[in-house]
Amino acid sequence: MKLQSFKFIFQLFIPNKNKILIFDKEGSDDLIQYVLPDIKDNKVYDLKIITIYFNIKFILKFLKNIFNTHVNNCSFIKKIYIIYIKTEIEFIDPQIIITYNDDNSIYHELTYVIKNRAFIAIQNGLREKFIRERIKHNINHEYLYCFGLNDRQKNISTNWLVKNLQPVGSLRAGIALSKFNSLKKKYDICLISEYEPRKRNNPDNHHWNDHWLLVTEIMSELFKKRNYQIIIALNGHGGTRELDYFQSILPLNVAYTNPNIELDSYRAIMESNITVGFCSTLLLESLALNSKALQVNTAKDNSYFEFDSKFIHEYSQIDQLEMRIDELISIPYDSYRKSIKNLIPEYMNIDENNLPQTQINQNIKEILLS
Repeated sequence: MKLQSFKFIFQLFIPNKNKILIFDKEGSDDLIQYVLPDIKDNKVYDLKIITIYFNIKFILKFLKNIFNTHVNNCSFIKKIYIIYIKTEIEFIDPQIIITYNDDNSIYHELTYVIKNRAFIAIQNGLREKFIRERIKHNINHEYLYCFGLNDRQKNISTNWLVKNLQPVGSLRAGIALSKFNSLKKKYDICLISEYEPRKRNNPDNHHWNDHWLLVTEIMSELFKKRNYQIIIALNGHGGTRELDYFQSILPLNVAYTNPNIELDSYRAIMESNITVGFCSTLLLESLALNSKALQVNTAKDNSYFEFDSKFIHEYSQIDQLEMRIDELISIPYDSYRKSIKNLIPEYMNIDENNLPQTQINQNIKEILLS
């Protein structure tokens, strides 16, 4: 933990009480606006801000917690930090602690040291093998709202604890469906950018970045060969370097999303016949967004995208990829949807008549009344 990455504020009074504590600022706007629109008694706990309380009640409780709280497998500084957060939360006294950062190590440590609260986590991204292998802390979910039934098996195989698993689909995809409900198809292909401002052969990338760059280069060759209507779903990483990279390798008539516009990539997917990528949450979410998903796999294994072969093209030659894309474009969407009907509950279990935000909101109200 680096103290210079935190902002410190000072306060004389103990924290106010709230029924719901939104744990960390990441994703909190979505939770407040779409999951908790009619539940106003909530507070966002920002992990980048440390409040120093000059209050005797707080100090005494904190000291007591230091001696009475056991925190597993972390440094002394992190242990003190977790106990400090625990003390704050005990004064806030929420019934529910909810996070959109479902793999956050601090959140999961708190589930072991804070009792008599409901802990709710909402899955915010893929949890593929190479990602699970990099998570070294204990995972302990009381309630997990995940993408699909397939996530149950992933949790079991990794020895993560999940008491109540609710496969509701992606919250962000659910929000997009509620906002864009009458979009027409404008593009043949939406290519998902997984751009990171890193060089190839970086050990921190687990070779994922190398594969994604290769997929992009393959798609670039195909786009130069064929007159597809194309849009690139930019992720905003690296600022203008991301757009510069694509413009340097792609034809001039390619469209791009604006990372500064909320849900613009989701809008692009809903306007596209096919969504293509390598290892992106958006690629899986496209199954809920009326687009046909295709992973171009250059990795020769499934550690990056552990899904059914219907969604995967094992790349060997560009001509075969071209044939696969043309075949997907030609299939009517209703026929495509029928062919993957049995796979939807496994991977992206969204009910368009009962969206994730609605289901989570209803369950939160039930917990508050219990």
